[in-house]
Amino acid sequence: MTTDKQIAKENKNSFFVHTLQQTKPLLFGTKWRTFLTLFFVVILGFFGWKTFTQSTSSPQYQTAQVTKRTIIASVSESGNISTNSQGGIGSPTTGVVEALYVKDGDTVTVGQNLFKVKSTATSQEIASAYASLLAAQNTLNSAQAKMNSLQEALFVANQAFVTDRGVANPSVGQMADPKYIEENAAWLQAQADYTNQQGVINAAQAGLNSASLAYQATQDSLVTSPISGTIANISVQVGSQVTASSGNLTSELASSANTASGTTVLTVGDFSRPTIKIQASEVDIPKIKTGQKATITLNAFPGKTFVGQVQGVDTVGTVTSGVVTYNIYVAFLAAPEEIEPGMSATVNIQTARKDDVLTVPSAAIQNTGTSPTVRVLQNGQIQQVPVTIGISSDTDTEITSGLSEGQSVVTGISTTASGTSASSPFSATRGFGGFGGGGAVFRSGGSGAGGARGQ
Repeated sequence: MTTDKQIAKENKNSFFVHTLQQTKPLLFGTKWRTFLTLFFVVILGFFGWKTFTQSTSSPQYQTAQVTKRTIIASVSESGNISTNSQGGIGSPTTGVVEALYVKDGDTVTVGQNLFKVKSTATSQEIASAYASLLAAQNTLNSAQAKMNSLQEALFVANQAFVTDRGVANPSVGQMADPKYIEENAAWLQAQADYTNQQGVINAAQAGLNSASLAYQATQDSLVTSPISGTIANISVQVGSQVTASSGNLTSELASSANTASGTTVLTVGDFSRPTIKIQASEVDIPKIKTGQKATITLNAFPGKTFVGQVQGVDTVGTVTSGVVTYNIYVAFLAAPEEIEPGMSATVNIQTARKDDVLTVPSAAIQNTGTSPTVRVLQNGQIQQVPVTIGISSDTDTEITSGLSEGQSVVTGISTTASGTSASSPFSATRGFGGFGGGGAVFRSGGSGAGGARGQ
């Protein structure tokens, strides 16, 4: 039997069930979920906007202090190892290597036998070369003989002119006399003929030299060393074919076995005193002087630094594609034994040095108008201060006036949001400063912005 209390309870339960059934579509329906999503998007967007505007409106300054230190200015150039009195030795004969008297690493003196070559020229080639040599010699003899006759003609013309005019300083009227004009012209022509003949003789001599080399190329030869040094880069063996070169010492740092002037048989040089040949621009050359110190790094010896000194500076530049460069020669003060000619090297030449001077990082220097300036941070405020600068190193610049030791100068500004730290809207603590790189970092504006953010 159902009591009134039980009926009331059942009615209450029915009411809650009915109410839940009526509100369920509202709580969990599509429209309600859309509303909640939009709500959270708006909330997150608001805090994102606050974080962005706070970050962009509060730039962070990277700073450094004005300090006293030693500053060294330098010029850096690259080059290759070379040696004194080094050159490739070629064969004067076109033929076959008949004997080889040295090997790589041997030490030789001036006049020592190096190799012997047997000519492969035919009898006809030898006769033709000899005929050309005789013809060239006759041409030179004729040019020299004519030089004597022209010298005689010049003397006669000069004497006639001096004798007939009769005075050391003729008047205007005498200079206009036809005889005077004729004799003066004859003298000038004789002088020109005599001067021009010297050029003819020079050309005849060059022709004779060429004919002599051509004839020598058909003859057997024994090649000796023109300098004292060490043998290297032997490119032939007994039985090898060689082509005549224009001379014994073909070129410095000869590295090819077949050059335009013939076969380079071997190289001889003084490898005990290596130097580095570098090229400096016309902007750097006024700073470089003989005797300046240098540091040297070699690709073949990574992690090692060697000491050198400027040994020579060319005063005449070389123009290549409109660019002027000057050769600089740097000698090792203590060269490694394993060093070899041709190795790549980087040279830093110390062009200036100052001790105990005020310096700032070069990044702090700004070119404003006609004079350099730096930004000084003082009491949280930035001031643009004109300065006078001196020498510069790779990283620092000397300050000769405008700043004092210990002042903070701005070297950079962080422009990205990563420079600041936005606080969470759900955190109990807000406003923590961020961290920057390189020196102290300061943030202008906002709570606590005037102080330094330590690294």
